[in-house]
Amino acid sequence: MPSNISRVHAGLLPRWRWFTDYSGPGNRIWIAWNDDFIDVEILNIGSQFVHCRVLKHDIHEPILLTVVYGANEVSARRELWQGLTEQAASVNLPWLVGGDFNAVLDMSEVSGASGDIRVAMHEFNDCIIQTGLIPLPMQGERFSWHNCSTDGRSLWKRLDRIFVNDAWLERWPNLFYTCLTPRTSDHSPLVLKGDSRDVQSLVNLKPLSRCSVNNDEKKGDLAMNVKLAAGFLEIAQKLLQVDRHNSLLLQLENCCRLVYLKATQLEHVMLRQRAKLQWLKGVTNAPRFSSDE
Repeated sequence: MPSNISRVHAGLLPRWRWFTDYSGPGNRIWIAWNDDFIDVEILNIGSQFVHCRVLKHDIHEPILLTVVYGANEVSARRELWQGLTEQAASVNLPWLVGGDFNAVLDMSEVSGASGDIRVAMHEFNDCIIQTGLIPLPMQGERFSWHNCSTDGRSLWKRLDRIFVNDAWLERWPNLFYTCLTPRTSDHSPLVLKGDSRDVQSLVNLKPLSRCSVNNDEKKGDLAMNVKLAAGFLEIAQKLLQVDRHNSLLLQLENCCRLVYLKATQLEHVMLRQRAKLQWLKGVTNAPRFSSDE
């Protein structure tokens, strides 16, 4: 498993530092940062969260960050609520808590047929009250998770979100986050934004395939196909936000998703072939030595 993780790290953000909770079930939480600008100290690792201290080099003002990946079962999430409550008791710095809580605060955060979630909602709300956390303002798509069903059982929920404490709001009162379109994931990425340059963070807890590094290299028609497919997929997903249970729009979004996946797969094959050819060319041009002895 560690070797697979290393390959993913090298492919996504090769010059960044990584923390991977591979001691936990399913490698649930990954954190990446550029240590040219910030330092990250892991303070506590729970079964459903990672708590760390973050210091930006040019401001020398630490913050606390807790990344969450809640369990699917109500009973298992009680360990998360207890862990967050215990962390809150020792917090004396600006604190941000974000990720996939796998729970909603009220029924307005659910669209579609769902089971009885009253106990789950009550326990989630109770945790937020006990910790004194405050929901950070959000823009963009209201629902951050979709079961990707294309029939009448389509279900949307707001499972991913960001909270802060009073100290955070006092320091950065104008910050908010945006919920982006999910593309090929069932979860939407969350991006922290605002008018302050002190904090710039991407909270993408699950869909790591969304991470990319922009460059100016021309990759030909395959790259253009990927760009076009991504554009069509984003349009389809925005149309679906207006009419979530429209069967035609659900099928259109699914079709655009498949086209985008195929386009990215073809581009990856091309890039691997190009890398192999460059390696072979280097081997061919390498100096050869012989001995007459």
